[in-house]
Amino acid sequence: MPHFYRTEILKIEPQPIFPEVNAASADLWNGCLTLMDFYQYQRGYPHAHRDFYFGKDCAGWIDKQLSDPLLHSQSRQAVVQRYFKSWKSYSALKKSGGIQKPKPPNKRQNYMTTRWKKSAITFVESSLCGNRRVQLSMAEGQPKIDIPLPKNFDMTRAAHITTIDLCYNHGQWTLHFSYKYETETTEIGEEVVGVDIGEIHPIVSHDGQDTHIYNGRYIRSLYRYRNKVLAEFSQTISRCKRHSKRWWRLTRRKWKRIRKIDNQIKDALHKQTTQFVKYCQVKGIGTIILGDLTGIRNTINYGKRANQKLHQWAFGKIAELITYKAKALGMKVKVIDESYTSQTCPKCGNRKKPTNRNYTCPCGLKYHRDGVGAINIRQKYLGHFGVPVVADMDKRAMKMTPPLGFRLKVPVTSS
Repeated sequence: MPHFYRTEILKIEPQPIFPEVNAASADLWNGCLTLMDFYQYQRGYPHAHRDFYFGKDCAGWIDKQLSDPLLHSQSRQAVVQRYFKSWKSYSALKKSGGIQKPKPPNKRQNYMTTRWKKSAITFVESSLCGNRRVQLSMAEGQPKIDIPLPKNFDMTRAAHITTIDLCYNHGQWTLHFSYKYETETTEIGEEVVGVDIGEIHPIVSHDGQDTHIYNGRYIRSLYRYRNKVLAEFSQTISRCKRHSKRWWRLTRRKWKRIRKIDNQIKDALHKQTTQFVKYCQVKGIGTIILGDLTGIRNTINYGKRANQKLHQWAFGKIAELITYKAKALGMKVKVIDESYTSQTCPKCGNRKKPTNRNYTCPCGLKYHRDGVGAINIRQKYLGHFGVPVVADMDKRAMKMTPPLGFRLKVPVTSS
């Protein structure tokens, strides 16, 4: 049965053991780097980043060589798995050309997130006082890490937890709970919706009849505010002596402000993607088609201000949110090349680069440019991209209703 994962974050109070645990994970990572260099040298590849190769025995051999008196065996294996996953990602990026100069995972670390798997996780609940705790196992002979949980923590979901990560982010310790759920066996339709992911409008969809535009100006305003806050703090911090009391105080204040803005951006993206996926569920959509934007930043050069907006464009995050939310409801998500989809007229097949927010064609078609992109992405998946519409075609395919806009509702503080 298909399944999906969800992650929840829980803020926790610091303990003296936390830095030691993450430092031990970093030591294991550094050990992987050293052993990999030795493995490559023994096989005649002195530069692993240039002529990388590893056989089926490599991961097992490195895992046997590593040891740590503090971490659980499953946590040690998680570090090795993360290391080889990084190498595979590097190899895939190098072959696909998604990033111009990908960097191999050869950087040494001082601290690294520690992961516990299901066999090393124990939940304890007191029936008398209602205390709820999670215990994370360490190496043999080491005491378990005991972490209190809030009273509203849902213990019924403990059976679905597969991993727990101990993370540190700018002074705050957090636990990341990963839950595994089976996909509900719901009946989905056969309809297809095309999605054009944009910078001004994060989501523009077309399902063959209706075009929906999700306005993203609130998200853009948050990015502008974030840049302004960073510039103001950077200017003030640059006049301070590095690592002085004032330098540290301003740095903590800066990241506190930035975290708040980042959370607002994340919340807005979640709300818009959830609204879109719920619409697809009600409409009976079975397949969502996303345009592939891999490597688009390599060709961007529209000036300083425009480049900053486009490089902060969270198209990868939007695609990720749509993908996991749609799959949780049983929908399929596919990614196709979106070349020339915003430049091709869906009515006559003529190709013309739009100069403003509306696409105007000599054949008389006038439509929103992102809506044209969503229509063509859908048509490209169906095999009708660039094919002129003729009179004997399905009337539904010829019908182009005016696009419907959705503006994100944001909280307004009262004066």
